[in-house]
Order: sequence, then C-alpha cells, then structure tokens
Amino acid sequence: MTSAIEETVKALVEFESELDRAKAEAASAKARAMKDAMDWAESAKSSAIARAQEIASRRVAQAKAEAEAEAAKIKEKGEADLRAFEGSISKHRTRAADLAASRLLGESA
Repeated sequence: MTSAIEETVKALVEFESELDRAKAEAASAKARAMKDAMDWAESAKSSAIARAQEIASRRVAQAKAEAEAEAAKIKEKGEADLRAFEGSISKHRTRAADLAASRLLGESA
C-alpha cells in the first residue's frame, strides 16, 4: 500500500512538474506573440505614416503647381493691363499737355 501511495505521489509530482513546464511554455509563447504583435503594429504604423507622407507630398506638389500656374496667369493679365494703361497714357499725353498749357495761359479749349 505504501508503494501505491509513493507511486501516486511520484505521479502527482511529475504531473505538477509537467504542468509547471506547460505554464512556462504558454507564458513564453504569449510573450513571443505579444512581441510579434507589437512589431507588426509598429511596422504597420511606419508604413501608414510613410504612405500618408507620400500622399501629402504629392498633394502639396500639385497645389504648388496649380498656384504657380494661377500666379503666372495673374502676372500676364497684370502686364497686359499695364501695357494697355501705358498705351492710353501715351496716347492722351499730348492732348493733356495741350489742355494744361491752354488753361495755364488762360485760353479755353
């Protein structure tokens, strides 16, 4: 009977040892899984940030090109308006000088 009790205790000790080993392996597997998940999350975050920066850079470049094109159109229109104004001034300068001179001299136009 003592032998049966000893065998039972020995089997329980071995079972407890196996159970502790299984718990340690489970904890280790959990830790590896958590590390792998964290690594994957960091990689996904880095990829998402890089993609967002790429999209933002393209949009900024496109907006800059559109703004530069609009600025060029505005500049061209301003230069054309200035040329027209200067042409009008030249065209009417002589007439204005004659009118001013006649007023100063007391003549009526």
